[in-house]
Amino acid sequence: MDEKIIERFKYVMGEDTPVFNSYVIRKAKGEILDIDFLPPDDLQEMFIDEIIIDNILADLFDVKKEIVTKKRYKHGIKQGQTFSKKLIQKLEETINNSFQVIEKTQSIDHVLIPIKIIFRAEDDLILVPYRVFENDGRSFPFYDYEGLQEIDIEAFCIRISKVKKQIGDLLSEIIDFLVEYEWEGEISFENKDEKVIITAVLYTEEDSENDKASVSLTVSLQISGQHLLGDIIFESEYDLQKGILKISTDDSDFELDEDEMQGIFEDCWDGLNRYVQVQKEMEAEIAAELEDQN
Repeated sequence: MDEKIIERFKYVMGEDTPVFNSYVIRKAKGEILDIDFLPPDDLQEMFIDEIIIDNILADLFDVKKEIVTKKRYKHGIKQGQTFSKKLIQKLEETINNSFQVIEKTQSIDHVLIPIKIIFRAEDDLILVPYRVFENDGRSFPFYDYEGLQEIDIEAFCIRISKVKKQIGDLLSEIIDFLVEYEWEGEISFENKDEKVIITAVLYTEEDSENDKASVSLTVSLQISGQHLLGDIIFESEYDLQKGILKISTDDSDFELDEDEMQGIFEDCWDGLNRYVQVQKEMEAEIAAELEDQN
């Protein structure tokens, strides 16, 4: 097994990329991958479902990016025009198991309603007291809990330093990815456990002057159990060209002050700031050398 190959692609590999992982393993075991023999179904699974972009697939199969793109188009595999297998499966499951979904919803025994969220930076704590109600069989008790019996008051508690570490770890993964790969489109990253969900998207978009590259990162805590992706604390946008961070609480599930969140968490982006600064310095040096040559 060639561990260098695993190391080369580890930032893209994950639980949600089984097909891509299988090809990386085959390559690491010494198999020469030939894109001409790549089944269209596997190509669609990797590009559409697992969101593996052409540049990375080209790197995996040791070909130019244009060859991967041409093969995709030949088989009609296009972003925004080809449905993912997972989406089709979910739609079918939703239609076929609608009654089971209702039964599962009605099986909720206790409803947790957060009262407020408290950030105590001096104690390194985030506290969320919540009221516990006993469901009387309602289908959607989170949205209609009036009249339910309140049986307890509890609290969600987590250290601010833990949340900051997970943000920093995910941003470190993104930095390593930027160093290792050329990319375009959107790349998703995630760091989660039983209490914290950090999701991020590395993406490009066109503006009036040039392409803009940014990292969009969302911090959620699994407090109420109401949302599949947790209760949103804040969202952020980091401009990779300008090195500017903007934290927003507009879509937060709590009333939070953006300046407070910026003050508590902005140092998590220090590593990314350093990376951007180094890139700017390198670009300036290259530009100066070219100017001297001319």
